[in-house]
Amino acid sequence: MNLKIASAVRGMLALCVTVAVAAETMPNAIDAHTSEAAKPWTGLNANDAPEDFSFVVVTDRTGGHRPGVFRSAIPKVNLLEPAFVISVGDLIEGYTEDQVRLDSEWDEFEGFIDQLDVPFFYAPGNHDMSNEVMSETWRTRFGPSYYHFMYKDVLFLVLNSELFGMVGNPLVPVPGPWQQDEQLQFIEHVLGDHGDARWTIVVTHQPLWDQADIDEDWLAVEALLGERDYTVFAGHTHRYKKSVRHDRKYITLATTGGGSRLRGPMYGEFDHVALVHMSSDGPTIANLMLEGIHPDDVATDTSQLAIQQIAAAVQAEPEFHQGKQFESGAVSYRITNAGEAPLRATANVMSNEILQLVEEPAAVVVAPGKQERLTLNLTATRKLAFEELPPARITWSLASRVGNEAVVMEVETPLLPQRRFQVNRVPGEISIDGDLSEWNLPYSVRRQGDIKSPQTDPGDISFSFGLGYDAEHLYLAVEVVDDSIVASSERTALEQDGLVITVDARPDPDRSANEPLETAVETGNLARMAVELITLEPEKPAEILDFLDEVRAALPNAVRRTATGYGVEMAVPVAMLNQRQGRDWEVIRVGIYANDFDEGERGFKALHWQPDRFGAAPIVGSGTFVRQ
Repeated sequence: MNLKIASAVRGMLALCVTVAVAAETMPNAIDAHTSEAAKPWTGLNANDAPEDFSFVVVTDRTGGHRPGVFRSAIPKVNLLEPAFVISVGDLIEGYTEDQVRLDSEWDEFEGFIDQLDVPFFYAPGNHDMSNEVMSETWRTRFGPSYYHFMYKDVLFLVLNSELFGMVGNPLVPVPGPWQQDEQLQFIEHVLGDHGDARWTIVVTHQPLWDQADIDEDWLAVEALLGERDYTVFAGHTHRYKKSVRHDRKYITLATTGGGSRLRGPMYGEFDHVALVHMSSDGPTIANLMLEGIHPDDVATDTSQLAIQQIAAAVQAEPEFHQGKQFESGAVSYRITNAGEAPLRATANVMSNEILQLVEEPAAVVVAPGKQERLTLNLTATRKLAFEELPPARITWSLASRVGNEAVVMEVETPLLPQRRFQVNRVPGEISIDGDLSEWNLPYSVRRQGDIKSPQTDPGDISFSFGLGYDAEHLYLAVEVVDDSIVASSERTALEQDGLVITVDARPDPDRSANEPLETAVETGNLARMAVELITLEPEKPAEILDFLDEVRAALPNAVRRTATGYGVEMAVPVAMLNQRQGRDWEVIRVGIYANDFDEGERGFKALHWQPDRFGAAPIVGSGTFVRQ
C-alpha cells in the first residue's frame, strides 16, 4: 500500500472513531467527517439537546379585531412546528350575555384552532370572560379558567387575570364558578409542589404589574414565585413591551389581529406570534411578525417611554381669550423634550375658511430636558362666536433619536382659540321632563368639533344646548336634530342614538388636563366626573359601564322625542359639584357629543361640540364654563 494512501486511511479511521465516540457520549452530536485537516464546519455539538423544545404564544385577536389576521397566522404557526401553542386571551369579542352570540363566536374561533397541527392551550381575557354567563360558557367548553401543566420539566402556570379584578371594574373579580382566593391557593399549591421545576412560565391576560398601584394579589403571586427561574407572558394592552422585574423578563405581547394602529416595532404595535425556544439556559424569545422576525427587546420600557415622550411633546398652553367673538389673537404651544437627544419640532399649520395663520412659524429645536414656547398669530376671515369656530389643525413633525435610532413622527393637534363660557342662574323653576320650551339654547353645534372624528353632515345630525343653575342643581338642556333615529331597549347605550355628557367639577390642574379614555377609566378619574349616557329608549345594561352606575343614578334626566329628533334635560346636584371641587363650585368643564346611527347603515358617527378630551387630539381646558 502506498504510504500516502495508508496515512490517509489511518486519518479517516481516526476521524471516524472520534466522531463515533462523540456520538455515543453526546446524543446531540452531528455525524460528519472529512479526510482534510481543515473542516467546513465550526463544531459538531448540535443545539438540540433532548430537554430542548419550542412553543408559540399567540396574543390578542379581539378588541376591535381585524378579520382574517388571526386565521392567516394559523398556517404560519404550523410551519414553525412548535411542541404546542398557548394563548394569552382575548380570543372572541364577547362582552355579552347573549348565549347564541357567544356560542357563535366560540364556534368560529374553535374552527380556526381546528386547523392547528399541535395542541392549543386556552387562557381567558376580559373579552372572553366579563360576566357570569361568559364564565359558565367557558367552564362548559373548556373547564377550568386557571390551570397548570408540565413539559420536559418546565412548569406552565395559566392564570385567570379577571379574578384579580375585571378590566371594566378592577375592584370586582369576574362572577362565576371561580373565586380569587381559590386561585391564589391553587397557585401556592402548584408552586409548592413543583419547586424543582427547571423553569416556570406564567401566562396571564392582563399585565397586572404594569400599573401605578400594583394589585396586592399579584404582588403575592410574585412573592410565591420567589427566587425560582421564571418568565411571564401577558397581552391586553395591544402594545408590545419587555419589562424586567426581580431580574426576570415580563413580556407584554402586541396583537395577533386585535385592534392596533400598527405603527411598527418602535411603538410596540404590530401583529405577531412569539416563538419561544426552551433550552437548559432558559427561554429565548423571537417575535415573528407576518413580515419579519425581531428579538425580544424590540420594544422595551425605555424605548416605549421615549416614544411616548416624543408623541406627547407638544401641548397647547391653557390660555383663554376675552369677549364672545374671535377676530384675531394668538394660540401658544409648549414643546417639552424629556428625552436624551435634541428634539426638532416643525409646525405645518392647515388653516381653514375662518382661521388663518398670519405668518408661518420656524422650526423649534428643544434641548434635552428643556421646554420651548411657540406662539401662532391668527386672524379670522370674519368675526365669529368662539363656540362656532371650526377647528383648524397642525401637523407637527417631531424628529429626535432614541438610543442609536433616528425617530421621526407626525402628531396632529387642533388649532382652536378658547374662551371661558358663562353659566347663568335660571330665571325660574326647571322641570326635568324633556320639554325644552322654557329654555334658550345659545350654543349651536352643526360642524365637527373634534379633528380626529369623522366629519358629519348637518342634515344628518346637529344639536343646540344651554346650561343654567339654581341653589340645588346645574341644568343642561340639549335639542338634537337627527334625520334617522335608531333607538331600542335591546341595544346598549353605546349601540344607539344618544348623548354622552360629562361635567368635570374637579379643581385644576385635573379639570383642564386630558388623558385617554382607557386611562381615565383605570385611574378612576372618569368616575369622579358627572357622566351620563342618555338614550330615547331604556338601554340594555352593559357591564362595561357598571363602574358609572353610582354616578349615573345621581343625575336626574329625561328625554322626549320631537318632530325633528329629540330633546334632553339633565340635572347635576350642586352638592356633587361642591364635593368634587372641594368648595362651592365656580368652574366646570363640559363635554357633549351625540352618537348618530342611521337605519340601514353600518357603524355610527359622533358629533362633538369641542375636541374630545378623551380622544387623540384634545385641547387643555376646552369647554370650560364659569358660574355668573
